[in-house]
Formats: sequence, structure tokens, C-alpha cells
Amino acid sequence: MKKYKYILGCALAAVALSSCNNYDFEQNFYPHKVGLMAGSNRIYDRTTVELSAVEQGTASVKLVANLSGSQLADRDYHVSIAHDDSLFNAYNKSNFDIDSTKFARLLPADCYEDPQMAGTIPAGSNKCYFDIKLKNLGTLSPDSVYFLDYKIVSHDASAIATDNNKLGVQLNHVLVKILWKNNYGSTAENWNYQLVSSQVTNVETKSTTRPTNTVRAFPVAANAVRFLAGDEKWDNYEKALHDINVKSIVATIGSKTVTNPSAYNVTLKPFKQDSLEVEMLTPVGEYNNTFLLNELGGSASTNPTYFKEFRLHYRYRVMKNAKQSDGTWKVGPWKEVLAKMRYQYNPRADKL
Repeated sequence: MKKYKYILGCALAAVALSSCNNYDFEQNFYPHKVGLMAGSNRIYDRTTVELSAVEQGTASVKLVANLSGSQLADRDYHVSIAHDDSLFNAYNKSNFDIDSTKFARLLPADCYEDPQMAGTIPAGSNKCYFDIKLKNLGTLSPDSVYFLDYKIVSHDASAIATDNNKLGVQLNHVLVKILWKNNYGSTAENWNYQLVSSQVTNVETKSTTRPTNTVRAFPVAANAVRFLAGDEKWDNYEKALHDINVKSIVATIGSKTVTNPSAYNVTLKPFKQDSLEVEMLTPVGEYNNTFLLNELGGSASTNPTYFKEFRLHYRYRVMKNAKQSDGTWKVGPWKEVLAKMRYQYNPRADKL
């Protein structure tokens, strides 16, 4: 009798486990709802592209429509999107109120090509992609924030997905943040070059400063970055645009040097031709107008430290240095610069 009860118990347990397994793995616990992938505040920022790819016509970012549920799609689901600026306007309002000087901007029409605005999440998957081609990013100001805005306008899923952590906010609208970089700077993160062993000499007064601040490099082409010249700076946001335009230079990185395969020739020019003059001077020691991939230290027990370095010798003057009472601009003094600008990096991380 005991043996019979034991066998019966095992059989019932097996049936229960079988039923449980069927329930756990073969049923969809949640309805299939559709939404657009984004991070916090409905901003999608996995969008940094290489300016070299932009110039070659191969740069794009992927907007993702995904399907919720514990199972992959059991059939094809269709999603259509369109532009909608309501989220973009809300972003500017909530972050900057009426201060339009700080507003983010919609990406100009000549800087992208819309994807096919209708997509399909195929059976056996849980997402589809809308491929947005980017172009002409080098014509934009790297100081501004640019977005594309898209919203789901039709679908055949059970409903629009919602954010349970934010009182059911619908996930059908997204701001796609447009970011770009090259090997020397990025708009996605601060690449701040430390001024080390540098000096700036006022040619008129013969006074010399030894700046130790950092200078951020902004990518403006596949092989060029913009940064403030010498010991220039801007103090308040209201004057920032003027100061950036009249106090910045562009460094273009060219071919490898003959003597060092880790060094590249650099040429300098004004960011705005009518606002600043810059002249490259004869190399002095390590200030040889190059960009260097520098490896320092390292031994059998310690790893080396890697730096990207600009080593420059030039002079410049600001053509619109101070506005005078008659409305004309006073030209600033010539300043001679010996600059070593150093940014620490990880060459392994750069290859990821």
C-alpha cells in the first residue's frame, strides 16, 4: 500500500511539473506591446558616429522599435513612425524655459535622410530597426545639441508599451540625440587636453603666462578639431558664442612624420577667418607642430600610460578683441605659444 501511494505521488508530481513547465515556457505572460527604445527622459543617445564615416557617406544611426512580452513575436507586427516635435518642444521648455540661446536644435534637413517610415517586427523576433543616414555633420556647431524626433503613429500590436516606473508614460515617442567624434575629440563626452610645459608670451609687453588648464577639443572634420587658442577663455555663457568664434583655432592632423611613425604633421588655421590670425612658427625642440601618440613608462610589473598630444609652436592675435565706443573692434596683441596639450587614453578601449 505504501509503495502504491509512493508511485501515485511521484506520478502526480510529474504531471504537476509538466504542467508547470508548459505554463512557464510556452505561454506569453504579458501582452505584446510596441514601443521605441530610449533611455531616461525618452532620449536615445547610442548614436555617436565617426566623422570619417559621415564624410564617406556610410554613417547612420538605428532607431529601434521593440515588442514587449515574455515570448518573441508569434507573427509579424507592423509599426509606422513620423516626425513629431511635441517632445522636442517639451525638452527645451523643461530645461531652459524661455532662454532660447540655450535651446537644443532639430537636426537640419540637409544633415540626414529619413528611413523607411514603416517597419515590421518579424515573427520570431522582438524588434525592428529604422536606419537613419547622417551627412554634413561637419557643417554644424559642435557646441549645440541636436535631435531628431520620431513617434509611433500606427501599429497592430495589442497596445503601446508604457513605463511602469513613471506612472504609465507611453513609450511611443523618442528624441534621437545626434553625436559625432573623430580620433581627437567628441561631442558625446569631454575630451579635455591638459596644458603641460606650456607658455604664452605677449609679444608687445613681453609678459609670459604658463597655463595649466584643460582645453576641450571639438571635432569639426574627420581629421580636425577646434580648441581655444593660447591662454584664451570665455567667462560667461552670454558671451560664449562670440568668444568661441573669435578665439578658436582649428588643428588639422595630416600625414605621419618622416622621423617618427607615432607622430603626425599638424596645420593650424582660424576657426573664423575674419576674427583671428594664426601663424605657425619654426619648431622648437619638442614643440614641433605634430600630433603624437605617446607611450610613457611601463615595465615588467606596471602598464604604460598612453597620451594623445598636440605639440605646437605658433602665434596668433584676436582681431575682434574688444568692442570700442564707435562700434569698431580693437585688435589684440600678437601672442607666441609653445603648447603641449595632453589627453590620456586607453588604446585598447578605443578599439572596442
